[in-house]
Amino acid sequence: MNSNQLIRVIDFWNKSVEKNDLFPRDLTFKVDVISREIIDIVGPRRSGKSSLLKLLIRNRLTKSHFLFINFEDPFFIEHKDPMIIEHLIDTSREYFSKDLKYLFFDEIQNIVQWEKSIRKLRDGTDYKIFLSGSSSKLMSRELSSLLTGRHLSYELTPFSFTEYLVANGLDHVDKKVFSLQEAQIIRLFGDYLKLGGFPEIVKTKNEELLKQYYFDIIDRDIIRRYDIRQKDVLEKMGLFLISNTAKIISVASLKRTWNISYDLASAYLEYFKDAFLIYEVTQFSYSLKSQTRASKKYYCTDTGMANTVSFRFSDDYGRLLENCVFLHLRRRAQEIYYYRTKGNHEVDFLIKSNKEPLQLIQVSYQLYDENTRIREIRALTEAMDELELKEGLILTQDTRDILKIDNKTIHIKPVYEWMLDL
Repeated sequence: MNSNQLIRVIDFWNKSVEKNDLFPRDLTFKVDVISREIIDIVGPRRSGKSSLLKLLIRNRLTKSHFLFINFEDPFFIEHKDPMIIEHLIDTSREYFSKDLKYLFFDEIQNIVQWEKSIRKLRDGTDYKIFLSGSSSKLMSRELSSLLTGRHLSYELTPFSFTEYLVANGLDHVDKKVFSLQEAQIIRLFGDYLKLGGFPEIVKTKNEELLKQYYFDIIDRDIIRRYDIRQKDVLEKMGLFLISNTAKIISVASLKRTWNISYDLASAYLEYFKDAFLIYEVTQFSYSLKSQTRASKKYYCTDTGMANTVSFRFSDDYGRLLENCVFLHLRRRAQEIYYYRTKGNHEVDFLIKSNKEPLQLIQVSYQLYDENTRIREIRALTEAMDELELKEGLILTQDTRDILKIDNKTIHIKPVYEWMLDL
């Protein structure tokens, strides 16, 4: 390796920051760019982490004092030693900017023992460091262990509905805009459910790319990383989980379906979660033991992927709607559970705050069918009684109403209106 190679790599990636038009992201102005904490941006592959780092440079920082490197560059196939990070910084200071202040390292997990160099830089220099990666192994407890604390994690998901509207020309939706353009918003919401929010899919409308995204996550973020031998079982389990989004699934049932050990089924589930392919929701209980033992519900990282990769949702559109609601709640960083009443009726979401239930949310595609209406309201009111909550929420495709039942109030709203906080 010589300095000429490093200069070319640095020049290419630094120039890439200004090259492309980028969709605005809500997270851009929420990231802490001032403190000494290391910033790590994580999330599913293709969700726009590289673009977010570039948006931070464009909108939040002094552009001339940064180093931006994407470690998925082919150059790093043969240069994975953690010392490469210091070589990049030295070369950048010598040939690009002596006043280097900001370090942006995209897909940092591709460098062997990267944390050693990052810890050294954090403890021995004044650089503000930004990291990104496609694995949740870069998050929370494990990252805290690798970096001995002193970091802030931000999760970037595919587009929210608001970001999707912005990408389609509706920059600000208030009550006036909503009233005047509700028909367009409803149409775009239908597209959003079908296509999801991965930036390139929003741009191209190419649903076939979603299949490639799925297999990239399976291959690059799971099979290669964990040296999976039973690849066929892993792929089929992933498809099964996505096809059964919003359903309760036990590890024991996965074990039986694929005739594998309980430990292996549990490990595969963890791998899917680590790669942000699926999310897990626990049943709420005041007893931690009961909560741990209960089966979990699983949701896909993107409704477009669930709709395209899995067996079609045409027979149960409500589950796709429920997946959309879950993703919105997650973007709000809320503590999410599902709830089962003493009468064994399920409420889709329970939001907890300060150790206590805050809100109950039921999701139903439609309430026109009387049996569906009775079932959804019965489950919600029963849960409200048990948890002593006076208000509940039912989210639907297109129904608006307010129900008064005894001393309880149930608000019924279309999902698209609720997601816009109107």
